[in-house]
Parts: sequence; structure tokens; C-alpha cells
Amino acid sequence: MCPHTDTHSFLSRAVGYLYFLPAVTYSPHSSVGPPPSLHPSCSPSIMALHSNTSPVYVAFLFILNYVSITAGSGQSSERSSGLLTPYDELYYRGVRAYFREDWERAAEFLEKSISTRDMLLRTRRKCHDECLTGEDDKVSKLDTADSSLWDLGVLDWIQVRAECVRFCMSRSASPAALLPVSSDIEYEFGTRNPYNYLQVTYYKLDKMDKAASAAHTFFVANPSHLEMRNNIEKYRRMIGVKEESFQDREREHEQHWEMYDAAVLAESSSDWVKAVKKWKECVNETLKQTEECRAQCVMAPRVFPEEPDTAQGVYERAADLSLSLLSCKQTCVTLVSTRPGRVSAVEDFLPLQLEHLHIAQFKAGDLKGAVETLRSLLLFYPTDSDSLSNLELYSQTLEGDTEAQETGPMQEIAKYVSRALQEKRLLYFGMANLDFKFSDPDLWTPEDVVPEALRETWRAEKEQLHEKLKQGQKVEEVDESGFYAGGPVPVVGVTITMDDQGLNGTNRVVLDGVLSQSECDRVLQLAAVAASVGDGYRGRRSPHTPHEKFEGLTVLRALKLAQDGQVNQSDARLLHEIGETVKVLMDSYFRSHSPLYFAYTHLVCRSAIPGQQEGRSDLSHPVHVDNCILEPETRQCWREAPAFTHRDLSAVVYLNDDFEGGDFFFTDRDTKTVTAKVKPSCGRLVGFTSGPVNPHGVTAVTEGRRCALALWFTTEKLHRDMEREEAEALWAADGQSVVKEEKIDTESALKTARSGRSQGKQRSKERDRVTGRRDEL
Repeated sequence: MCPHTDTHSFLSRAVGYLYFLPAVTYSPHSSVGPPPSLHPSCSPSIMALHSNTSPVYVAFLFILNYVSITAGSGQSSERSSGLLTPYDELYYRGVRAYFREDWERAAEFLEKSISTRDMLLRTRRKCHDECLTGEDDKVSKLDTADSSLWDLGVLDWIQVRAECVRFCMSRSASPAALLPVSSDIEYEFGTRNPYNYLQVTYYKLDKMDKAASAAHTFFVANPSHLEMRNNIEKYRRMIGVKEESFQDREREHEQHWEMYDAAVLAESSSDWVKAVKKWKECVNETLKQTEECRAQCVMAPRVFPEEPDTAQGVYERAADLSLSLLSCKQTCVTLVSTRPGRVSAVEDFLPLQLEHLHIAQFKAGDLKGAVETLRSLLLFYPTDSDSLSNLELYSQTLEGDTEAQETGPMQEIAKYVSRALQEKRLLYFGMANLDFKFSDPDLWTPEDVVPEALRETWRAEKEQLHEKLKQGQKVEEVDESGFYAGGPVPVVGVTITMDDQGLNGTNRVVLDGVLSQSECDRVLQLAAVAASVGDGYRGRRSPHTPHEKFEGLTVLRALKLAQDGQVNQSDARLLHEIGETVKVLMDSYFRSHSPLYFAYTHLVCRSAIPGQQEGRSDLSHPVHVDNCILEPETRQCWREAPAFTHRDLSAVVYLNDDFEGGDFFFTDRDTKTVTAKVKPSCGRLVGFTSGPVNPHGVTAVTEGRRCALALWFTTEKLHRDMEREEAEALWAADGQSVVKEEKIDTESALKTARSGRSQGKQRSKERDRVTGRRDEL
């Protein structure tokens, strides 16, 4: 039976595309020829294909031959001296040595695993450049060859290249080193976890400069890892550790981001000549990194998909392999446009750079360059009205300079767009006809690339995404926590000072009168006597900023100190009672839809360190969200570890105002737009829901000592504060009641609305429990 016409047509185009289309940029290293090989027609198995065989079937054999050879899965288990060994094996050895506390061996194997992997990637790219241009003179002859010999001509061409690849790779790496590594190993190196191990290893070896470098390299890709951040601050204070020690060892693969930041900085200072230079460098480096990524797709070994229950035909399997390769190449757009440490890519990363570049060129007086860049941008968005208007403006300004007016787009960008469109056509064809799954990484993809059968769905999704991006910060935040501000305040003497409207947000409140001055003084005295440096941060003196000293105290520790006679029992009980009062207020005002439990209670003091305040521009506590990891660039907040995902309501009760700075503030999700500020004072409470609608931070404390009681609440019983319950059990064992005589306005309490119960959305109870303790306010 003949193959399906669509599949036949697809493979004919795919094979031609895969092997005939040149790369955007090409820089040959040297000319290395393949070892001698038989001409394909001399093989009996190939001779049998000379007649009565469709070219597409032969093309499938080409793909199998090419992929299997590039996999380099040699049969010999012997290792040749000087050849690269499997980097995953070296990594496993390093990790095992680490847990045996064999620090010298751990450092040796971990470093070897990193360097070996880097050399393997370089070797793949080198062989890619050397071999994928060989025998190109045969390509031009294929179109004029007899159709019955076309497939054999292609086979000859592919065979030579495959032999070249095999020979090239075998000169540098052992057969085992060319085998695929597991997804776990890919994840470890993708998240830079080897540097996490190296940081501790070098610390144990007393090589602090190397430890600092490893710590910094890991932290660049894991900016929410507070433990590593604390370690870096510790290294900065160590004698002998210099600033140049804090270098990103992986920066070679991320240089386009350095250039991007440098270009933005030049723009902000209106240095347009420098901005032009930096944006050009950024564009070129982005193209280079994209090519590096795409080369790995072609050269990396692949595991063939397992045979499904319903076996696919040979054509379908060939199509799937071809599409997988194309999809990998398209994914490079996302990988290159994702900043280290971020989850989401910058949309339209390359067009964005071109837009910045042409504006900078215009302001720098380089109108010819601006025309070239703008025409390049129009390749992505040919009907964009703003770009067309700018082009008309540039052309009018260049009136009389015909050469400048007729300047075309950059050649590299034209090739980039042309190649991307060819790949997208094949991939969308696969989606429509072969049930292939593909996620387009670009917003600029034109509609005519998409098959008619997919256009309606594609159009709706694209319009929805464009509308979302267009609205940006204008989108009104919606709190889906199930809490609703505006309930009664059932404690006598407590008043609402600011609500959602006054704080320019959702589910926020400022209450005054929660504590009297005498109560504030008692808790301040307790903090002065009992708060310990770095409490909640494993003793780290300055977990958030090196310019301040951090001290903390929990209810349980206060009780134990009271039992030892070091503090007054009544003061320890007051600390507990304040928490009970705050819980009543939060439960009522935010109309809790479920029972509330204490998640954590922490008495916190931040003190300005004398002599370290001059020229200070940092924050006492950086902007963050309490139950998710905020990504300002994309305005996303990821509810995953290390965030305390179980926290639902947050509150902070201030104890004093005799200090400079230290204001609490809310921001937009961009972490830059301040929406409200609150100045601390005795008995003032700031309460809010703990989710992404309420990013917040604390301004620098530049003089004095700022103290407050921070509390978090959860509706998940599993995550209740066990330390607090332990303290209550100890009081009960001593025959002391821990039930506070609440100053409750019973009439108001009876009117408490519970409308949130029916409106609140069901939240998952399956989040991982976080056992660490950390202050977040």
C-alpha cells in the first residue's frame, strides 16, 4: 500500500529542508575530511532500493542512518587514552565523594564533570561546522539529476557527512561519552547544581575564593535561593575574598544578557552612541547563542521513541523524528530569551532588541543604520503601523540619499526569519496532519504559515495573548485567595486607618490601636533582652542586607527563657496574647472562609549598623510575595518552593517609630511601582493576603532599631505552627491557662460576614510542606 500523500509530501520537503538549508551564521574552524568510505551504491541493501522504491522511504533510511551515526554509540567498552569520558559518570563520582566528605575527590570529580561537559558541547559544535558543509558541491547537482537517482544522490551526500561526524566526534570523545545522559543529569546541570556542591566543598577545603565563585555562579541561576544569598554575604565579609572572586563561571553562555543590560543602561543615561554599539553586540550575540543551541539539537545523541501499542508506519515514524528535530531548534528561541534564574522567556526578544536599536541609531544620527534595522524589524511585523510610520520619517529625513533610503534589512536577520518560517510551516503541517504537538515560541508568526484547519484556534489564542500583553499593568489584580476585605473589627479600641482604597490595592488594611504604649514598651524590652542575632536564618547576622543587624524571637523561645528566669513570664505570655488578638482581627476583617491557624509568629528587630549607611541604596527587605516566587519581568508569581506556599494571610504589628527609614510599602508586580507606604508606629497593624496581589518590602533602616511582630496564618491545618502549640502545651503543663481574655466587641462579632465561604475557590491541599523558618516581612 502506498503511503499517505500528505506524509509523503511532508517528508520530501522535510528531508530537503533539514539537509539543504544553510545556517544563519557560519564560521568554519578548519577543514577535516571524513575517513574513506564505500560509495552508497556499492552496498547490497542500497542496491535493492535502486528501483520500485519511493524516495521518501529511502529518505527515512537516511534519517535513521544519520541519527544513529551521530549518536556515536560505539560497541567497544574500552576507553582510549585522552578521550572525553562520560560527564554524568564524573558527576556521580563527585556527589558520592561529597557525601563521604572526601572533599578533595569531590572537588576533582565535580570540576571534571563541568569541564568535560563543556568540552563535549564545544566538540559537537566544532564537528557540526566542519562536517555539515562538506560535499556541498553535490547539492547543486541534485536538482538537475534524474528523479530516479535523486534519493541516491542525497544518500551519498548524507553518508559522507555522517561519516565525517562520526570520525570527528570519535577523535575527541569515547563511545560512552557520546551516549545520551538522563533527564535528571540534564536538570542538575541546567539548574547549575554542581556549583551548589562545589561551594560547600571549597568551603570545607578552606578555598574561599573558589567557594565564592561557585556560590555566585549557582545564585545567578537561582536568585530565590536565600541560603546561597546568605552564604555570598558571608563570603564578602571574609578576609582574603576579593570582589573579582564573585564571577559567573557560566557567563560565556549568557553574554547576550550582559550586553542587553549594558544597552539598557546606556539608554537610561542617553548615551546613544554607546547604546547603538551595545544593542548591535546584543543582537549578534543572541544570534550566535541561538546557533550554538541549534547545533546541539543536530549533534546531540537521541533516544528513539519506544514503539507504541498501535505501531506507527515507517512514514509516520520518519515524520516524527524530523519534526522533533525542528521542534528542538525552535525551542532554542525560548531558551536563549530566558534570563538565568527566570522561568519565563522575554517575549519577542530579538524583535525587541531591533526596536531599541533603530531608535538608538536615530537618536545617535545614524539614519542609514536606523533604516536597515527598521527594515529588519519589519520582517517580523511587516504591517506594524508604528514601524511603517518610522520608516517613512527616516526616508523623508534622508531625502536625496537614495542609497540610504533603499538600504535593505540585515542579511543575518533576513536568513533568520526565512529559516524560521520554513520550519514553522513544516511543524504546523505536522500539527494539522500528523497529530504532532508543537508550541510556537514566537508572537510574530504570520497567519499564512498556519494551515486553514488550525487558524481559528491559533487566531483566538494569539489575540488573547496580545490583549494580555497590551494591557500589561493596566489589568486589574484579582485576588483568588477566597478572602474578602471589609469585615468588622471586633476588638475594642482598634480602628481602620487605611483600607483597600487608601492603600491602592486589594485585600489590604492598616489598623491602629492594636497595642497600648505600655504593651509596646514591654515587648521592646523583651526583644532587647531575649532576641537573638539571625534567629530564623540559622544565625546569620544580616540575612537581607549587610547594612543592618537582624534579631528575632519566637513565642516558644520566650517561654523557655521565662522558665529559666531570664525574662518575665508575663512578657512571654503577652507575646502570645498579641498573636491571639491579631488572629481575631485578621479572621474577622478578611472574612475567612475556613478556620485559621497560626503558621509562624516572629518578633523581629532590624538595627542600622553604624558606619555602613553612607551612600546606601538597598532595601531593608527586598520586594517579595509571601507565598510565591515573584518574577517581575513577566509579572508571574510561581507558587513553588522555596516560597511558603501554605501562607494565606500576613500581618505585622509595629512596636516603635524612633528610627530612620524602615517604612513598609506595597508595589505592583513589577516590584518598582510603589502603590502605598505605611510608616510604623506603636500598635499599628498592616494586614493583607499573602499572595501575588500584595508584593511588599521594607525601606532601609538607616538609623536606630525597628521592631515589629510578624505573623502568618494558614487555612491548612497540616502547616500550623507546631512551636506555638508546644509553648501552649508547656504553659498548660504548668497549670497556666493560655486563653486570652479578648477585648471583644461581641455585638460586632455576631455580625461577622462569612460570604467568603461560598465565594472562595478550592485550593490544593497537596503542596509540599515547608519546614524551614524564615521571616518575610
